[in-house]
Amino acid sequence: MSQPEQALAIRRILVALDTSPNSLAALEGAVALATRIEAELLGLFVEDVELLRMADSPHAREILYPSARGAQLSRPGMELRLRIQSERARNALAAAAENAHVPWSFRTVRGHVASELMAAVGAADLLALGKRGWSCSSQLRIGSTALQLATSAIPVLLNPTSRTSGQPRLQVYYDDSPAAKRALLAASQLAEDGGSVTILLAVASTEQARSLESEIALALKGRNLTIRFQQIVPNDEASLSRVLREDQPGLLILGSREPFRGSHSLEALLRDSKASVLLLGDRTEP
Repeated sequence: MSQPEQALAIRRILVALDTSPNSLAALEGAVALATRIEAELLGLFVEDVELLRMADSPHAREILYPSARGAQLSRPGMELRLRIQSERARNALAAAAENAHVPWSFRTVRGHVASELMAAVGAADLLALGKRGWSCSSQLRIGSTALQLATSAIPVLLNPTSRTSGQPRLQVYYDDSPAAKRALLAASQLAEDGGSVTILLAVASTEQARSLESEIALALKGRNLTIRFQQIVPNDEASLSRVLREDQPGLLILGSREPFRGSHSLEALLRDSKASVLLLGDRTEP
């Protein structure tokens, strides 16, 4: 595999924070990754201008919990809430990063959430965020911001609300492309010594699968890893989702969005999977 040391050239991880459970799950996943690869955390809280514009409307009201009583929204009140959320986000980042002995910084900006994250990620190597936002819907769906960023070309780490303790089970989507080889190498770098990696072989025939198994075993020779193989249908999110549902939730690594280029296809994969998903980013394609 060419340029092996560039597979995980991640030194700065941008963490999208809003104090929601999904945001805190993203922080937890980012801290675990930063600890493993000795990266720095860059926390970002975005004061959503849409919320402020909504608060400017004379017709905007909120429902108070648990009384279910309505109350008038105001810009000063919304700005105060955003400042409080920002401070809570900073405190959460500080506590998590300092406990893990990971360097960190934090800043607050005002604007559209997805646009500000896209602009800020230029100073980082990876963006970490939760799969879902503040929605209390019982339906499993991906937050609009998460989906927009997941279907972009930037490297993204998407985390579910619930995470497993300890070293996650590593899984790699592998179709013998240059991007898949980067994903395989990233998994080998992230796996603990003596850990295991499951290679999901996206190939059409058993003969091709056996050939790739030999090639992968040779490429990872000398690394103290247990390698498992499972054949799946190429470019089929249903086949991959089925495997992920049957297996223990862990970390799925995709070298590229190309196998799931359509936003609906990628959304279905992210929605159905309980695993964290690391999208290495199409902007690094040769």
